Amino acid sequence: MTTRREALKLGALAAAPVAALAPAAALAGDDNAARLARLEDERAIADLVKGFVRRFNGSKDCAAFVAHAGAVRIDPQVSAIRHDTAHDPQLSFAEDGRSARWQSRAEVDLVSAFDGDTTMEKMARFQGQGSASARTSRRLAADLTRTNDGWTISHVTLA
Repeated sequence: MTTRREALKLGALAAAPVAALAPAAALAGDDNAARLARLEDERAIADLVKGFVRRFNGSKDCAAFVAHAGAVRIDPQVSAIRHDTAHDPQLSFAEDGRSARWQSRAEVDLVSAFDGDTTMEKMARFQGQGSASARTSRRLAADLTRTNDGWTISHVTLA
């Protein structure tokens, strides 16, 4: 025969594992929310960089993607940028989550105009060739900053 006190002890012991799991479940919920926010940030940054490249290849007017006019440091000979799908991009966030760095490989089309006075350039222009083009692999690096409106590119280079 069990007493009332023993029944309460057994009930408390049975409830202890459930009580121990409750804070872990709450923390897991917070961890899931943080992981979801991080995935959303990663997706937003990837879309921002892809949109920048698409606009650069089109109208070359990338003002909607950058924080200021001096943010884009790309050689004027670059005529097109293509993401190199053979290499995965690398994305790293600052400790505070307010800034990030994107690095990826890109195939870059370079166009060199024949506008000099050398004999070779004159001959090329005479034959109807005003420029030479080449394709090379470069590293696309972008520093990003989180604003109230989302992510924006604060600095981008092709090296």
